[in-house]
Amino acid sequence: MSDRLSRKSVLINLLGMPIAAAAVASVASQAEAATAPSAVQYVKKSTNGKFCKACRFYQGSPTKTGKCSIVSGPIEPLGYCVAYAAK
Repeated sequence: MSDRLSRKSVLINLLGMPIAAAAVASVASQAEAATAPSAVQYVKKSTNGKFCKACRFYQGSPTKTGKCSIVSGPIEPLGYCVAYAAK
C-alpha cells in the first residue's frame, strides 16, 4: 500500500510542476517589464540639473542615447525622471 501512495504523491507532484513553472514565469516577466516614460514623468531635457547620465539606472554613454533599467525606450543622457537616483 505504501508503494501506491508513493507513486500517487510522485504523480501529483509531477502534474503540479507545469502550473508552478507557469506562475513563476509570469511573475518574472512582470518584474522585467520596464515602466512607461510617462509614468515616471520622463523628459528628454532636464531643467533641474539632474541628468539621466548621472543616474544609477542609466545604461549607456554620457553623450549618446542609452537605456534605463527602469524606464522603457531610448533614454537621453540629458533627460530626467522622478525615479532619478544619483550614482
